[in-house]
Amino acid sequence: MASIKLVLLFGIILALTKVRVKIGLAIAIGSVIAGFMFSMDPLQIGSSIYAGAISLDTFQLLVILVSVSFLGSLLKESGLASNLTGAVESLLRSKRASMAILPAMIGLLPMPGGALLSAPLVDQAGVHTGVAPKRLAAINYWFRHVWEYIWPLYPGIILSASILDVKAATIVSAQWPMSVGMIVGGILFLLLPLGKLETHKNDVRSGRNLASVFASLWPIFLAVSLSLVFEIRLYIAVTASLLAFILIRRFPKRLLLIGLKRAVTFEYVSFVFAVMIFKTVLIDSGAAVQVAAEITTAGIDPIWVVMFIPFIIGLISGATPAFVSLAYPALLPFIKPDGIDVHMLAVAYTAGFLGTLLSPLHFCLVLTAEYFKESLTPVYLYIIGPLVVMVAGLLLLIMLT
Repeated sequence: MASIKLVLLFGIILALTKVRVKIGLAIAIGSVIAGFMFSMDPLQIGSSIYAGAISLDTFQLLVILVSVSFLGSLLKESGLASNLTGAVESLLRSKRASMAILPAMIGLLPMPGGALLSAPLVDQAGVHTGVAPKRLAAINYWFRHVWEYIWPLYPGIILSASILDVKAATIVSAQWPMSVGMIVGGILFLLLPLGKLETHKNDVRSGRNLASVFASLWPIFLAVSLSLVFEIRLYIAVTASLLAFILIRRFPKRLLLIGLKRAVTFEYVSFVFAVMIFKTVLIDSGAAVQVAAEITTAGIDPIWVVMFIPFIIGLISGATPAFVSLAYPALLPFIKPDGIDVHMLAVAYTAGFLGTLLSPLHFCLVLTAEYFKESLTPVYLYIIGPLVVMVAGLLLLIMLT
């Protein structure tokens, strides 16, 4: 019953976005509906809404998203994004390849809302190509996440290694085919249909092009370095990197005001609050626990339990760390009965991440759609093909288990 309620709830949220209700408002409405669906009284719902709105996590996430959005706006308005895309195109000799490589490069940097940073770059690469914004949105969203299965700096990999008490290399060796599958699926269904796009060629040497890439991306690498090497909280690291970028580049006030106006929008701010409130309501109501319990007690084969629990939690939360941290402790008897079962591990992570990719709460999905002025539905339609490749890979894993 809880599973049916959850499907209905996400259907309501998606239906609201389909009729052009802002995603933040749709999720906020969904939060209230979820509370009543899972037997919370009005006082409990109000308490959860308040707790979600004032939590430190909400504040930190808001700072990160505003800072990343501000940085992305400065990159675009200053011409650095254009220089970056031009440099990458010159190095690759292909606009089509640039559209994929740019978000993949940003994808190496594990920060919330990173697709918002790559969106202006993909947008710039798509200028004068005739590629529809909804396809550009899908390309940005998909290729932003191709390293999620294998990049050791991602929180999902770090959490997996910690919970399962294995080395990150073990996880990477089990999951690398899924990253290959994401890349192949994206190429087949998102890039190849574009045909050969004309690329402007210049005589600038590769060294100059590489310098242009560094000039645009160093603030991002600085933020990640501050967070990983010096263990500074990500929201502080991103803000510090943004301030350093502003001071060193000495942007004019006009440009700063434009960037700030685009970064602090009602849509972004309301979305952050709505998602954090929604998560709090679902946690307080016990929705995820109820759904997982239903699947577990139904007498289903362990492989389906290992698949469905991470998938459902990923779909609910829209975040990889959430499905890993919530599902993996419960799945330890299945994933690591004696030694690590690499097939079970790959099934759990693949299913969980598919749920995350499909979640209307996934920051990158919503922020990408918002940037390209599209609803979620067209983006979903464009990624059906690549998703089929991933599902085929998941089914193959199940057959091997």
